[in-house]
Amino acid sequence: MPALKVGGSDATAQAEGWRDLSSAWRRRALPLPLIDLLRNLWAACHLLAFRRSALRWLVPTPGNFLVLLFLSLAVSVLFDFISEGWPGEWSPSGVAVYALPSFVLLVFGQILAARHGLWRLGLAPASAWLAADILLGLAQCGMQYADQQDHLPAGFADHVGLLYTMLYAWPILAVVFVFTRALAWPWWERSLAFIVLLGVFTAWSLAFSDERLWSSTQEEGPAATSLPLLNEQVFYAQPELLRRALDGLVAERPERSDWYFLGVGGSASQDVFRHETETVHTLFDTRFATSGRSLVLINNGDTALAQPIATRTSISRAVHAIAARMNPDQDVLFLFLSSHGSEDHEIELSYWPLELAAITPEWLRRTLDETGIRRRVIVLSACYSGGFIPVLQTPDTLIITASDASHASFGCSDDADLTYFGRAFFDEALRRQPSLRAAFDASVITIRQREKANGFEASHPQWVIGERLQAELPGLEKTLFPPIP
Repeated sequence: MPALKVGGSDATAQAEGWRDLSSAWRRRALPLPLIDLLRNLWAACHLLAFRRSALRWLVPTPGNFLVLLFLSLAVSVLFDFISEGWPGEWSPSGVAVYALPSFVLLVFGQILAARHGLWRLGLAPASAWLAADILLGLAQCGMQYADQQDHLPAGFADHVGLLYTMLYAWPILAVVFVFTRALAWPWWERSLAFIVLLGVFTAWSLAFSDERLWSSTQEEGPAATSLPLLNEQVFYAQPELLRRALDGLVAERPERSDWYFLGVGGSASQDVFRHETETVHTLFDTRFATSGRSLVLINNGDTALAQPIATRTSISRAVHAIAARMNPDQDVLFLFLSSHGSEDHEIELSYWPLELAAITPEWLRRTLDETGIRRRVIVLSACYSGGFIPVLQTPDTLIITASDASHASFGCSDDADLTYFGRAFFDEALRRQPSLRAAFDASVITIRQREKANGFEASHPQWVIGERLQAELPGLEKTLFPPIP
């Protein structure tokens, strides 16, 4: 068995610089827990550099483990707070979810301790990982805040998904590498340990991707707080909001196929369409890195001073603006519409007291054809939306609808945040599945289960794709979906 020391005061396990620094700290009467914390954080720096010297600095006592666990959770709360904002609420159920990885590493530590007869190894992997998680978590908090303040370099958002994947796998690989190398494990055992731990962590991440320690809350005020469209401030703000949204679109990148997202919340009669459109927009900007290449048009009194409204005119101007910035033959338009649909196959655009023309299949096809955009993914979350398919079909178009031409879809109630289709396809399946087709297939099963549970007739969501796009879609999805860790 190799000689290995973790922490402790043995001179053979200490760096010379640490003895001098530790002596200076003691002269200043620093509390021992603070000294241990600084040691553990410094050990994490060594760990992330894949240096075995991390084991000399680490102090993996039960008390220090609890301190590191608390600080790791606190950093996670800070990240969620930066992301979600104020007002919000603390989620106690998230503690167990966020603490699970450290307990998985406790099991790994017990395996090391039992195999090598070193009791101090029991807490060491988990303590080292928690310390590294604190440092990387603080770095992520800084990036998140900088992104919100527009301080990040142009185009940085395109690499956020890959960067976060690297930050996720980095400390796991470092823990396995440092400990198993110090213990002289053969290469195949090191590789197996990394694959198993990464698999467990990935399964945990996918299963609880929606869990938060801090979640934003929307305080509901009186109905008068929803601004009517004819309010003077709103009336003059709307043209400027649309201009800013269109001007904010960035140009395509010649070296790759870019995806552009346009979301439309058509009906102002219920908040569910606004919530669904905003949720899908956020999903695309975060998971699919479309920030700068996305915009939304929403009919809702609560967003009248923040988002341009959805009309035939604004939708037409939006798709033409996107076409002007994209390569129409190379890039992809992802168009999402959420609203009420009718048996006459019209999707509602409404915002009282305006009289807005509905979206018809013929108008939508004509508008898209005028832009010259070839590759189109059109997702319609509305009743009877399958009736749009025959008119919208082209060899380069994928059409996904919440129902077929003769059935209603469900979930657009006053107390819902998402429709059945929106929740199953976007908020659940598309966050986890590696392709649009896999997400659709998973969502169909989920939707039918919920419809049966509530006694509803099947809505029959539809997937229709043109032959050219079907051949090209797997390659295009490589630029949309983040790499699998």
